Amino acid sequence: MKNNTTNADKIAENHIAGIQRVVKLDIIIEGKIIKHFKHFKLKQSVRTHHGFELTLAHDSLGEIQNHDLQKAQDFLGKRLTVVFKYKDAENESPERTFVGVITKVAYSQEKMSLGNVILRGFSPTILMDSALHTQSFGGDQAVNTAIIAERIIKETISSGKFDYTINTQNKAYINYSAQYKETHYNYLARMAEAYGEQFYYDGEVLHFGKLPSSEKAIRLTYGSNVNDICVELKAVHTKPEFFGYNSSNHSKLQSSAAEIKHLGQLADKAYQSNQNIFKTSSLIPSPVNANLPIDLDDSQKSAAGSVAVEVFTVSGTTTVPFLHPGCVADIEMRKPDSNQTSYFTKLMITEVSHEVNTRGFYTGSFEAIAEGTGFLPKPEFTIPSAEPQIASVVSNTDPLNQGRVQVKFDWQLNDSTHFIRMMSPDAGGTEAITQNRGFVAIPEVGDQVMVGFEYHHPDFPFAMGGMFHGQVGLGGGLNNHIKSIQTRSGNKVIFNDEEGSIFIEDPSGNTYFMDGKGNIAVNAPNDITFTAGKNIKMSAGNDISSLAGSNILSTANVNIVSNAGVNMIDTAGKDLMQTAIGNIHESSDMRSEISENERNIQSRKSDSYAEKVTVVSTKENMILQSEKTVKSQSGEQGNSH
Repeated sequence: MKNNTTNADKIAENHIAGIQRVVKLDIIIEGKIIKHFKHFKLKQSVRTHHGFELTLAHDSLGEIQNHDLQKAQDFLGKRLTVVFKYKDAENESPERTFVGVITKVAYSQEKMSLGNVILRGFSPTILMDSALHTQSFGGDQAVNTAIIAERIIKETISSGKFDYTINTQNKAYINYSAQYKETHYNYLARMAEAYGEQFYYDGEVLHFGKLPSSEKAIRLTYGSNVNDICVELKAVHTKPEFFGYNSSNHSKLQSSAAEIKHLGQLADKAYQSNQNIFKTSSLIPSPVNANLPIDLDDSQKSAAGSVAVEVFTVSGTTTVPFLHPGCVADIEMRKPDSNQTSYFTKLMITEVSHEVNTRGFYTGSFEAIAEGTGFLPKPEFTIPSAEPQIASVVSNTDPLNQGRVQVKFDWQLNDSTHFIRMMSPDAGGTEAITQNRGFVAIPEVGDQVMVGFEYHHPDFPFAMGGMFHGQVGLGGGLNNHIKSIQTRSGNKVIFNDEEGSIFIEDPSGNTYFMDGKGNIAVNAPNDITFTAGKNIKMSAGNDISSLAGSNILSTANVNIVSNAGVNMIDTAGKDLMQTAIGNIHESSDMRSEISENERNIQSRKSDSYAEKVTVVSTKENMILQSEKTVKSQSGEQGNSH
């Protein structure tokens, strides 16, 4: 007996033209061997879950089963292993294993029969598709598709019970991604399509990432082990385009055209023909929050690839029970006007159906695409629509100093978003104001904000604005007459619509109050300073009053001019002093000086001029004293008494 290492070799070794081999199934349920069965049906696909149905006689489990399902009920949720092999192979039989999980146990009894036990279930991927969930990845620390896939699979599938492999194509960092009101399976399928990964179950192993290296291709020959062949060429739109935006550097992103290479001649011709069939553009938002143009290109190529493989498909029936999703086959077709066959093309199996009855008679069918593109058809998933929701600010220290905030949704346990943009009533830049033109009000840590999502995509959050809650909201008064702006330190502006007033205050007690009745009051616990590059003008319809606890100082580099329309009064509680480096000039119609005690005039030279001069001493003597001579002069004759 020849020792072969691949299923393809073993299938060829055991192939006898014109004879269909009897199939044997080894069935094990959580370690228990099922020796007899009536019927087994299995449907497998790269697009979605595999489904199976196993029909057993009422006594196949060792105990007679009835509607109570006393023994069969223990199988619910258990692992099912089915090994396909040839029953009477002369050489080493090829084998193919399917591993699934039982999700339904039933007892079916037709009229006058003893009944059957029916076990139904799916591939282990169904364990990932059982409940909607919301969680996030990234935020504080960037992740990639491998990290996300590892965590998602471990959360849903027991690694010791079911096998999986992760070998990602995309190594780019992902700042933030959210599984949003969707199952783990839907999220991972969506991520795979968006980031250019392949996600499928081959019957034994769950794959995420690059397509694994294929084993030797299984030989399928028309008229021998395959029949009812249908070769289809399809017209499909294969040129999706994505656009995106990087707000950090204000750059628009758009994907470039991606070419998908088909190795098969017919598949490549079908693909090239499709390039010219559809002229309509297909420009849509990117499914990934791209940082660089290459991120957009990778996503666009993934979308193009999963569509491009649909341009050429082959389907048919088969007697080979070892085909499975992801396996490769060389198909030979009959030459025209001849019984001879020749190589047609290389295929990758995408869907398979198997049925085996109790006698081992097998029927199967398959669907395949051209092998070699590196892509599989798009997996089945839905795109969630994210609606606005509340979150709390955990950081406003933007590492790029762009005014962004990091928030935490109520459903996030130990995670948060990356730094996201903050919506403003007015935001932008001009030549004069290159940054922060408009309204700047970044929320404080601990503030509650409303978060929206660009394109309703859960990976594109932005803060729409702050929200008051019961512990911090006060409202606008009974009549909603108060509007206010207040900052963290206590700076405030309060608008009172009942009074028509505006009140401005800072934490030190400085206030500015416009009472709505035409009055303004300014108060400072310490100093008030007015500075103008040119002029300061003060005008009052009535009075201007100045009051100081100590001194009032007026200083001018040139002149100080005071004018009064009627009287000007200078009053001092003690002394009144006037000093001039030059001259002091006084001019009036009449001048009166009254001194309660003494009056002293002292100068180097003193001159007094008047049309009439009278000097009177009412009580004491009048003394005229000079260090030299006292002279009296008159235009007429003088009199002395």
